[in-house]
Amino acid sequence: MNVPPSQNKAQALAQLRDAIGAIESTSADLLRKTPSQDTADQPSSESADTNAPAISYPGMPEGEDWIHNLPAWCHDGENGFDRRLMEDLAAVGIPCYTVNDLTKVSSIPQGIPIFLDWLTHLEERIPGPETPHRETIRGNLIRNLNDAAARGNPDVINGLIEQLKRQPRPKIGVPDYAAHALARVATKRDFPQIAAVLAALPADGPKGPLIEYMGKAKAPEARAIALSYLDTEWAYYAIKALIAMKAVGVRARIEAHLNSPNSSVRRYARQAMEKLPE
Repeated sequence: MNVPPSQNKAQALAQLRDAIGAIESTSADLLRKTPSQDTADQPSSESADTNAPAISYPGMPEGEDWIHNLPAWCHDGENGFDRRLMEDLAAVGIPCYTVNDLTKVSSIPQGIPIFLDWLTHLEERIPGPETPHRETIRGNLIRNLNDAAARGNPDVINGLIEQLKRQPRPKIGVPDYAAHALARVATKRDFPQIAAVLAALPADGPKGPLIEYMGKAKAPEARAIALSYLDTEWAYYAIKALIAMKAVGVRARIEAHLNSPNSSVRRYARQAMEKLPE
Protein backbone atom coordinates (compact mmCIF):
# COMPACT_ATOMS: atom_id res chain seq x y z
CA MET A 1 0.00 0.00 0.00
CA ASN A 2 1.38 3.40 -1.01
CA VAL A 3 1.10 5.96 1.79
CA PRO A 4 1.72 9.62 0.87
CA PRO A 5 4.61 11.13 2.85
CA SER A 6 2.28 13.76 4.30
CA GLN A 7 0.21 11.21 6.15
CA ASN A 8 1.01 10.77 9.80
CA LYS A 9 1.55 7.48 11.57
CA ALA A 10 -2.06 7.23 12.74
CA GLN A 11 -3.35 7.64 9.18
CA ALA A 12 -0.94 5.02 7.89
CA LEU A 13 -2.07 2.59 10.57
CA ALA A 14 -5.69 3.33 9.73
CA GLN A 15 -5.07 2.57 6.06
CA LEU A 16 -3.44 -0.70 7.07
CA ARG A 17 -6.49 -1.54 9.18
CA ASP A 18 -8.73 -0.63 6.21
CA ALA A 19 -6.89 -3.14 4.07
CA ILE A 20 -7.04 -5.78 6.78
CA GLY A 21 -10.75 -5.08 7.22
CA ALA A 22 -11.40 -5.50 3.52
CA ILE A 23 -9.60 -8.85 3.55
CA GLU A 24 -11.28 -10.04 6.74
CA SER A 25 -14.74 -9.11 5.48
CA THR A 26 -14.42 -11.78 2.78
CA SER A 27 -12.34 -14.38 4.63
CA ALA A 28 -14.08 -17.38 6.15
CA ASP A 29 -10.96 -18.01 8.20
CA LEU A 30 -11.38 -14.74 10.09
CA LEU A 31 -15.04 -13.76 9.84
CA ARG A 32 -17.73 -16.38 9.81
CA LYS A 33 -20.15 -14.67 7.47
CA THR A 34 -23.69 -16.02 7.34
CA PRO A 35 -25.77 -13.10 6.03
CA SER A 36 -29.17 -14.58 6.88
CA GLN A 37 -28.12 -14.95 10.49
CA ASP A 38 -26.23 -11.67 10.72
CA THR A 39 -29.23 -9.61 9.67
CA ALA A 40 -31.48 -11.19 12.30
CA ASP A 41 -31.94 -9.13 15.43
CA GLN A 42 -32.90 -11.93 17.79
CA PRO A 43 -30.13 -13.44 19.93
CA SER A 44 -29.16 -16.94 18.94
CA SER A 45 -30.02 -19.72 21.34
CA GLU A 46 -27.42 -22.36 22.09
CA SER A 47 -27.88 -25.47 19.99
CA ALA A 48 -28.00 -28.80 21.77
CA ASP A 49 -25.18 -31.16 20.85
CA THR A 50 -27.68 -33.50 19.18
CA ASN A 51 -28.82 -30.72 16.85
CA ALA A 52 -25.39 -29.22 16.18
CA PRO A 53 -24.14 -29.18 12.60
CA ALA A 54 -21.61 -31.80 11.59
CA ILE A 55 -18.04 -30.53 11.62
CA SER A 56 -15.99 -30.87 8.46
CA TYR A 57 -12.93 -28.95 7.29
CA PRO A 58 -9.66 -29.57 5.43
CA GLY A 59 -7.17 -31.44 7.58
CA MET A 60 -9.74 -32.60 10.14
CA PRO A 61 -8.60 -35.61 12.21
CA GLU A 62 -9.98 -38.86 10.83
CA GLY A 63 -10.77 -42.23 12.34
CA GLU A 64 -12.32 -43.19 15.65
CA ASP A 65 -8.97 -43.37 17.45
CA TRP A 66 -7.50 -40.13 16.10
CA ILE A 67 -7.12 -38.68 19.59
CA HIS A 68 -4.75 -41.54 20.51
CA ASN A 69 -2.66 -41.19 17.36
CA LEU A 70 -1.61 -37.56 17.29
CA PRO A 71 0.77 -36.10 14.70
CA ALA A 72 4.41 -35.78 15.73
CA TRP A 73 4.17 -31.99 15.92
CA CYS A 74 1.55 -32.10 18.72
CA HIS A 75 3.60 -31.29 21.84
CA ASP A 76 1.39 -30.38 24.78
CA GLY A 77 1.89 -26.76 25.83
CA GLU A 78 3.59 -25.69 22.61
CA ASN A 79 2.54 -23.85 19.46
CA GLY A 80 -1.12 -23.57 20.41
CA PHE A 81 -1.62 -27.27 21.18
CA ASP A 82 -3.24 -28.05 24.53
CA ARG A 83 -4.46 -31.61 25.11
CA ARG A 84 -7.10 -30.50 27.64
CA LEU A 85 -8.67 -28.10 25.18
CA MET A 86 -8.54 -30.72 22.43
CA GLU A 87 -10.27 -33.25 24.67
CA ASP A 88 -12.94 -30.76 25.82
CA LEU A 89 -13.85 -30.08 22.20
CA ALA A 90 -13.72 -33.73 21.18
CA ALA A 91 -16.20 -34.51 23.97
CA VAL A 92 -18.88 -32.43 22.19
CA GLY A 93 -18.14 -33.82 18.75
CA ILE A 94 -15.56 -31.29 17.57
CA PRO A 95 -12.44 -33.10 16.34
CA CYS A 96 -9.40 -30.85 16.10
CA TYR A 97 -5.77 -30.68 17.11
CA THR A 98 -5.81 -26.94 17.77
CA VAL A 99 -8.51 -24.27 17.81
CA ASN A 100 -6.76 -22.63 14.87
CA ASP A 101 -8.00 -25.55 12.74
CA LEU A 102 -11.60 -24.65 13.59
CA THR A 103 -11.43 -21.18 12.06
CA LYS A 104 -11.96 -22.97 8.75
CA VAL A 105 -15.51 -23.94 9.80
CA SER A 106 -18.38 -21.55 9.08
CA SER A 107 -20.17 -22.01 12.42
CA ILE A 108 -19.70 -24.21 15.49
CA PRO A 109 -22.64 -23.63 17.88
CA GLN A 110 -21.69 -26.47 20.24
CA GLY A 111 -18.20 -25.05 20.62
CA ILE A 112 -19.25 -21.58 21.83
CA PRO A 113 -19.49 -22.48 25.56
CA ILE A 114 -16.07 -24.17 25.44
CA PHE A 115 -14.36 -21.35 23.56
CA LEU A 116 -15.78 -18.84 26.05
CA ASP A 117 -14.93 -20.92 29.11
CA TRP A 118 -11.34 -21.34 28.00
CA LEU A 119 -10.98 -17.67 27.11
CA THR A 120 -12.39 -16.63 30.49
CA HIS A 121 -10.10 -18.97 32.45
CA LEU A 122 -7.08 -18.94 30.15
CA GLU A 123 -4.69 -17.41 32.71
CA GLU A 124 -5.68 -20.05 35.26
CA ARG A 125 -5.22 -22.97 32.87
CA ILE A 126 -2.00 -21.65 31.36
CA PRO A 127 -0.52 -19.57 34.19
CA GLY A 128 2.41 -17.20 34.01
CA PRO A 129 3.26 -14.37 31.63
CA GLU A 130 1.78 -14.20 28.14
CA THR A 131 3.76 -16.53 25.88
CA PRO A 132 3.45 -17.07 22.13
CA HIS A 133 1.72 -20.37 22.93
CA ARG A 134 -0.92 -18.79 25.16
CA GLU A 135 -1.33 -15.81 22.85
CA THR A 136 -1.93 -18.17 19.93
CA ILE A 137 -4.66 -19.99 21.84
CA ARG A 138 -6.18 -16.68 23.00
CA GLY A 139 -6.34 -15.27 19.50
CA ASN A 140 -7.88 -18.40 18.03
CA LEU A 141 -10.45 -18.74 20.82
CA ILE A 142 -11.54 -15.18 20.02
CA ARG A 143 -11.65 -15.93 16.30
CA ASN A 144 -13.89 -18.91 17.00
CA LEU A 145 -16.28 -16.69 18.97
CA ASN A 146 -16.71 -14.62 15.81
CA ASP A 147 -19.67 -16.81 14.98
CA ALA A 148 -23.29 -15.97 14.17
CA ALA A 149 -24.24 -18.71 16.67
CA ALA A 150 -22.95 -16.42 19.45
CA ARG A 151 -25.05 -13.46 18.34
CA GLY A 152 -26.66 -11.67 21.27
CA ASN A 153 -25.00 -13.95 23.84
CA PRO A 154 -24.29 -11.59 26.77
CA ASP A 155 -21.54 -13.79 28.18
CA VAL A 156 -19.68 -13.82 24.89
CA ILE A 157 -20.15 -10.06 24.50
CA ASN A 158 -18.83 -9.39 28.00
CA GLY A 159 -15.94 -11.80 27.48
CA LEU A 160 -14.86 -10.04 24.31
CA ILE A 161 -15.13 -6.64 25.99
CA GLU A 162 -12.83 -7.88 28.75
CA GLN A 163 -10.26 -8.88 26.12
CA LEU A 164 -10.33 -5.35 24.73
CA LYS A 165 -9.74 -3.97 28.24
CA ARG A 166 -6.73 -6.17 29.00
CA GLN A 167 -3.59 -4.48 30.29
CA PRO A 168 -0.88 -4.47 29.21
CA ARG A 169 -2.38 -4.31 25.75
CA PRO A 170 -1.83 -7.46 23.68
CA LYS A 171 -0.23 -7.41 20.26
CA ILE A 172 -2.20 -6.00 17.37
CA GLY A 173 -3.78 -9.30 16.25
CA VAL A 174 -5.68 -10.18 19.43
CA PRO A 175 -7.45 -6.80 19.93
CA ASP A 176 -8.39 -6.70 16.25
CA TYR A 177 -9.88 -10.19 16.46
CA ALA A 178 -11.82 -9.18 19.58
CA ALA A 179 -13.18 -6.00 18.00
CA HIS A 180 -14.30 -7.83 14.86
CA ALA A 181 -15.94 -10.59 16.91
CA LEU A 182 -17.66 -8.09 19.19
CA ALA A 183 -19.06 -6.13 16.27
CA ARG A 184 -20.30 -9.40 14.78
CA VAL A 185 -22.10 -10.85 17.80
CA ALA A 186 -23.48 -7.64 19.36
CA THR A 187 -27.05 -6.70 18.51
CA LYS A 188 -28.56 -3.24 18.40
CA ARG A 189 -29.66 -3.73 22.02
CA ASP A 190 -25.99 -3.82 22.99
CA PHE A 191 -25.40 -0.31 21.67
CA PRO A 192 -24.68 1.33 25.08
CA GLN A 193 -21.93 -1.20 25.83
CA ILE A 194 -20.36 -0.97 22.40
CA ALA A 195 -20.43 2.83 22.44
CA ALA A 196 -18.70 2.83 25.83
CA VAL A 197 -16.02 0.39 24.66
CA LEU A 198 -15.38 2.44 21.52
CA ALA A 199 -15.04 5.64 23.54
CA ALA A 200 -12.53 3.99 25.89
CA LEU A 201 -10.23 2.59 23.20
CA PRO A 202 -6.90 4.36 22.76
CA ALA A 203 -6.26 6.38 19.61
CA ASP A 204 -4.50 3.48 17.90
CA GLY A 205 -6.96 0.85 19.16
CA PRO A 206 -9.09 -1.32 16.84
CA LYS A 207 -11.94 1.17 16.52
CA GLY A 208 -12.94 0.36 12.96
CA PRO A 209 -15.24 -2.63 13.50
CA LEU A 210 -17.00 -0.89 16.39
CA ILE A 211 -17.55 2.23 14.28
CA GLU A 212 -18.99 0.05 11.53
CA TYR A 213 -21.22 -1.65 14.14
CA MET A 214 -23.03 1.70 14.51
CA GLY A 215 -24.74 0.96 11.21
CA LYS A 216 -26.35 -2.03 12.88
CA ALA A 217 -27.50 -0.01 15.90
CA LYS A 218 -29.30 2.62 13.77
CA ALA A 219 -30.09 4.81 16.82
CA PRO A 220 -29.70 8.61 16.53
CA GLU A 221 -26.77 8.37 18.93
CA ALA A 222 -25.15 5.77 16.65
CA ARG A 223 -25.50 8.14 13.69
CA ALA A 224 -23.80 10.88 15.69
CA ILE A 225 -20.93 8.56 16.61
CA ALA A 226 -20.41 7.47 12.99
CA LEU A 227 -20.41 11.10 11.85
CA SER A 228 -17.86 11.99 14.52
CA TYR A 229 -15.37 9.65 12.80
CA LEU A 230 -16.22 10.62 9.23
CA ASP A 231 -13.48 13.20 8.82
CA THR A 232 -10.81 11.14 10.55
CA GLU A 233 -8.56 8.25 9.58
CA TRP A 234 -11.55 5.99 10.34
CA ALA A 235 -13.65 7.35 7.45
CA TYR A 236 -13.83 3.94 5.74
CA TYR A 237 -15.76 2.43 8.65
CA ALA A 238 -17.84 5.54 9.30
CA ILE A 239 -19.10 5.62 5.72
CA LYS A 240 -19.97 1.91 5.83
CA ALA A 241 -21.95 2.51 9.02
CA LEU A 242 -23.83 5.46 7.53
CA ILE A 243 -24.73 3.42 4.45
CA ALA A 244 -25.95 0.52 6.59
CA MET A 245 -28.20 2.74 8.70
CA LYS A 246 -29.48 4.59 5.59
CA ALA A 247 -28.56 7.89 7.21
CA VAL A 248 -30.40 10.96 5.99
CA GLY A 249 -28.75 14.33 5.43
CA VAL A 250 -25.12 13.15 5.33
CA ARG A 251 -24.40 13.07 1.60
CA ALA A 252 -22.77 16.50 1.63
CA ARG A 253 -20.45 15.40 4.43
CA ILE A 254 -19.48 12.23 2.59
CA GLU A 255 -19.03 13.87 -0.80
CA ALA A 256 -15.60 15.23 0.11
CA HIS A 257 -14.35 11.64 0.45
CA LEU A 258 -14.93 10.96 -3.24
CA ASN A 259 -11.40 12.34 -3.67
CA SER A 260 -9.82 10.42 -0.79
CA PRO A 261 -6.32 9.03 -1.44
CA ASN A 262 -7.64 5.74 -0.03
CA SER A 263 -9.30 3.67 -2.77
CA SER A 264 -11.54 1.82 -0.30
CA VAL A 265 -12.83 5.10 1.12
CA ARG A 266 -13.52 6.40 -2.41
CA ARG A 267 -15.42 3.23 -3.28
CA TYR A 268 -17.73 3.46 -0.28
CA ALA A 269 -18.16 7.19 -0.74
CA ARG A 270 -19.44 6.47 -4.26
CA GLN A 271 -21.80 3.84 -2.86
CA ALA A 272 -23.06 6.37 -0.32
CA MET A 273 -23.79 8.87 -3.08
CA GLU A 274 -25.75 6.20 -4.95
CA LYS A 275 -27.67 4.73 -2.01
CA LEU A 276 -28.27 7.41 0.61
CA PRO A 277 -31.19 9.84 0.46
CA GLU A 278 -30.59 13.58 0.38
